[in-house]
Amino acid sequence: MSLTPTGAAYRNQSALQNKDRVLGEALDDLASQIDQVRQQGTYGPKGPPAAPHPLTNILVKAAGGFGTIILTHNSAPAGCRYIIEMSTTPNFQNPMRIDNGISRSTPPIYLKNQKLYFRAAPMFPASPLAEWIYFGGTATPTAVTF
Repeated sequence: MSLTPTGAAYRNQSALQNKDRVLGEALDDLASQIDQVRQQGTYGPKGPPAAPHPLTNILVKAAGGFGTIILTHNSAPAGCRYIIEMSTTPNFQNPMRIDNGISRSTPPIYLKNQKLYFRAAPMFPASPLAEWIYFGGTATPTAVTF
């Protein structure tokens, strides 16, 4: 099924419309609605989409016991969501997850007296996560003390 400038297309569309006009219109309507759901969910024609390209940068700012995380995602595809994880260990054992929705920055988070590592990744609503990007780098993430 595909959406064209003249409406939805599906197998045997012309034959069905010629055989029964009302049935053809009903099928056109259903096909258009299904295609809209597929597009809004960022599904590909044959299932879930691939993950979006990775983030460009993650920045963590600490001030007065509060932390703010700012993500950079150059040419971010429409529909991306952002997941941020923080952990007390650089290998992210038992991370705490923040589903940041569509925002690329967090409001200030109270993290006083904690030393934490941060990573983030984008995803589409129906895709797997893209590759993690770590504050300070993948090989040696940098801890932030609040």
